[in-house]
Amino acid sequence: MPAHRSVERFDHGSREPDGALDTPQFARQAALIVAVMAALLALATFLSNEAVKEVITGETQRADTSSKLESNQLKIDVAGGASTMLRVLADGPRDQAEAAKAASAHEQRIDHELVPADRALTEEMHHDEQHVDHYNEKHLLDELAEVALEVGIVLATVSIIAHRRWLLSAGTAVGAVLLVVGALAV
Repeated sequence: MPAHRSVERFDHGSREPDGALDTPQFARQAALIVAVMAALLALATFLSNEAVKEVITGETQRADTSSKLESNQLKIDVAGGASTMLRVLADGPRDQAEAAKAASAHEQRIDHELVPADRALTEEMHHDEQHVDHYNEKHLLDELAEVALEVGIVLATVSIIAHRRWLLSAGTAVGAVLLVVGALAV
């Protein structure tokens, strides 16, 4: 038997009846892709967990800032009430002058200290909300990447058993697409 016929017979014998490949090289390639996707799955899981931590930290910071804002608004109300009370309860010209001076000090504190603090705290709360929203979106994308990688690993593993190269390609594509989307959401 000529050598080329032997090679043709081997090539024909290494194929399943429907043309599927049955080569050790394919199995090694698929196993390598499964291992890489498993590593990427671990990375996506880590990133997802970190995003959850950022959301929790951001919500805590926002609650803290909200508490400070409410406290500051209470200080504004108390200082304004004290100013009004001083003006109303002053008895006689001498008391009115002292009351007006004390009331003016309260009003200046409101205008120069408490109102600017109020604005800064409101801005800080808005920033905290944006931070939390960003990491909520990132967490969702990382979770989707985890699912896609898990599906990709399953498809790649099935491709080894079923000897179907298209399953390996599909598994790789499914796993990679959402992982890239999740990574770009940083």
